Amino acid sequence: MKEGESESLEFKRSTGELKEAMQTLCAFLNGKGGTVLFGIRPDGNPEGQAVSDKTLRDIAQAADRFEPPAHLSINRIKFKEGRDVIAVVVEGGQDLRPFIYEGHAYERVGSTTRRMPQVKYERMLIERGHARRRWENLPAEGLAIKDLDRKEILRTRELSIQQNRISPDTSRNLGEILDRLGLRIGGMLTQAALVLYGKRFLPEYTQCLIKMGRFRGTEITGEIVDNRQENMNAFAMVREGMAFLERTMPLGARFPTGQIFREDRFPVPLDAIREILLNAVMHRLCQA
Repeated sequence: MKEGESESLEFKRSTGELKEAMQTLCAFLNGKGGTVLFGIRPDGNPEGQAVSDKTLRDIAQAADRFEPPAHLSINRIKFKEGRDVIAVVVEGGQDLRPFIYEGHAYERVGSTTRRMPQVKYERMLIERGHARRRWENLPAEGLAIKDLDRKEILRTRELSIQQNRISPDTSRNLGEILDRLGLRIGGMLTQAALVLYGKRFLPEYTQCLIKMGRFRGTEITGEIVDNRQENMNAFAMVREGMAFLERTMPLGARFPTGQIFREDRFPVPLDAIREILLNAVMHRLCQA
């Protein structure tokens, strides 16, 4: 208490500040958890408060106004005759976040509790729904290992070894590799396994599609001079996309001063293009 209030600690002189305390507990639930101490002055010095059964009931009843329901650990600490300190502790909400209290969500910033911005609240709602039932972790009905690209799976193994992500002794057995990658759960291959390594996608997986085109001029409404679309897995999308761009982008060249070798240059660095393409594939809404 000598260090004062913090991101996970709040002082209240009494339960007369119960509403504000509950807002702070809501912020703790939406963060990493924390403790509210009743009977402590703002400077951190304890003075206690009179505590009765009604006091504890009031705290419990106030806690009923959390959505979703939250667990509060309420501890009564003897301070001196007739005066106690009450410690209310909550754990971080994890997959249940965001919590609201009396219809509003709160967050903790340093030692301050404030109303959570709407954008952050909506993002946490999406994350909560995603964590509960993630499409990519659902079983892909009827999918077998023979339906996956063996070379692509082994390529992942080799790259992981090169980057020291897995041991060189890791088995080349496809099933064991998929288990290690979390792409087979309870003996069932997941939707993610198909998106990453599948060989056939139509008609069920029309979203596993890459469209590549080149237009005359600078407007996408102009004349199409090259147009392709392919259904393929995520790794193949990145490779095909890069190959298409390298083939169709203008390639310039220069001879650096003092050197005899030509230096080829694309209008946009290939590393930057690869990053953009990877992000587009990775963040695609695959369940759509």
